[in-house]
Amino acid sequence: MKRPIFENPELDGSTFFLPGNKPIGVLLLHGFTATTVEVRPLAEYLNRQGYSVFCPLLPGHGTRPEDMIPVRWQDWYETAQNGLERLKGISNLFVAGESMGGLLSLLLAASHPWIKGVILYAPAIKIDGIWRAKWLAPFVKIMPKNYLPEEEESETETDTLPWQGYNVVALAAVAQLEKLQKEVLRQIYRVHQSVLIFQGKQDRTINPSGSQLLYEKLPSQNKSLIWLEKSGHCVVLDRELDIVKSKTMEFIEKTISQSGYP
Repeated sequence: MKRPIFENPELDGSTFFLPGNKPIGVLLLHGFTATTVEVRPLAEYLNRQGYSVFCPLLPGHGTRPEDMIPVRWQDWYETAQNGLERLKGISNLFVAGESMGGLLSLLLAASHPWIKGVILYAPAIKIDGIWRAKWLAPFVKIMPKNYLPEEEESETETDTLPWQGYNVVALAAVAQLEKLQKEVLRQIYRVHQSVLIFQGKQDRTINPSGSQLLYEKLPSQNKSLIWLEKSGHCVVLDRELDIVKSKTMEFIEKTISQSGYP
């Protein structure tokens, strides 16, 4: 059965803010072609712990694939930057993101040393064949997600919770994602905050070895990489989500306690 261009359009994937009752805030960013539906279950869990959570919809997402064509990686970053402003005034602030959202989180941490910690869910730093996009983009605007070998099976086939987003990609946006990857690798030496990385071993959307690469390159003194045996790319919706939730909360609480917050 052929997949629709936009998966689960009936769900609400717009920007949302969940205010908490503790001085802890989390900027939580969704991934490439997805919407905030992707991060809502985790956001609601963190909010139940008392944290304030802000999840912005990134430019070009949640409407139609063609809207991603004119978007630059700087536009995604600007939206993430504005998200920090929404949480301004919260003393213990963390940045977190799924896939491309993880890359944006790293850039924010590199530019804002006061951010307490960074949480990466299957960060999209290494995608086999992504270099093709910039050469194909002038000739082909939109392609199915399986145009790259590693995406032969959609991540939605193994997710345990509904995912919303495009089942096709705008090649111009893929080329921007590659530029974002390169910018992160240029800036990673500036990330000294505590970092927690989750990576599914069954990931077929990105190359899982990218998480190991980031772990090795990060200068952070406190960093961890958790491999999820049964999860694919979208670890924030997949079958080991309970592990992701609990380890995320433990990381936040431990990071805050080590910084001297009572």
